[in-house]
Amino acid sequence: MIGQAIKKLRDFVGRQKHNYRVGAARSAGNSFLMRLTSQYAAIYTVGLGADSVQLGSLSSVSSAISALISTPVGWLMDRHGIRRLFLLAMALTAGSSLLYALAHDWRFLVGAAILASMAMRLSGTGCRVICADSVQSRDRVTAQNVCGTLASIAGMIAPLIAAYLVTFFGGMTVQGIRPLYYLQFGGYVLLFLLVAHQLREPQLERLAGAGTGLGFLADFGLLFKGRSDLGRWIAISALTSLPMAMF
Repeated sequence: MIGQAIKKLRDFVGRQKHNYRVGAARSAGNSFLMRLTSQYAAIYTVGLGADSVQLGSLSSVSSAISALISTPVGWLMDRHGIRRLFLLAMALTAGSSLLYALAHDWRFLVGAAILASMAMRLSGTGCRVICADSVQSRDRVTAQNVCGTLASIAGMIAPLIAAYLVTFFGGMTVQGIRPLYYLQFGGYVLLFLLVAHQLREPQLERLAGAGTGLGFLADFGLLFKGRSDLGRWIAISALTSLPMAMF
């Protein structure tokens, strides 16, 4: 039964476009590398001198940056290309990991948090667009679930490896955790090289008249023009997200 499931999974991934396979590999690799350090980030930050208020402020900075760039990200990708912004996201992620690895004071982590928030918003949008462009409509939901499953499996393995490495390097101290960030940085560099070499620019249709007039605002006006279904979808998404934002 397991063998048949693996064969079906291999066949499904094999019949998708090249970009989907690249995106799925990047997603799995990113999940592994992110989970390698996520459970130790707070301990590491406190070890560098942060108190509970300062630890919370880092999270607030990350949320604020993510909110600020969420709207223009899609517009920037339409103007400058999915591939270019996707690679920028991966470079920012690697830069964030390097700042964590080199930090000797918690204040260094403010810059790392900003880079990580920008990278997460850019890569999340780019990944969804690449997936939608690379699969047929009938395979779209399955493709997203397969990509998520592969990422979850990679993310499940990472904490076990991280625990062994932290123990090997001296336990849950700054010195014991710091090597994980160097390892994470190296992994992101390898992922960047893989995507830079393999990812192809998706061929997306642009709105008629986009890029004229007032630029950013004008293009958003064209997007909503005659698209009442889009407006309703955004309103519903905002209302359903509101209760979650309260907690």
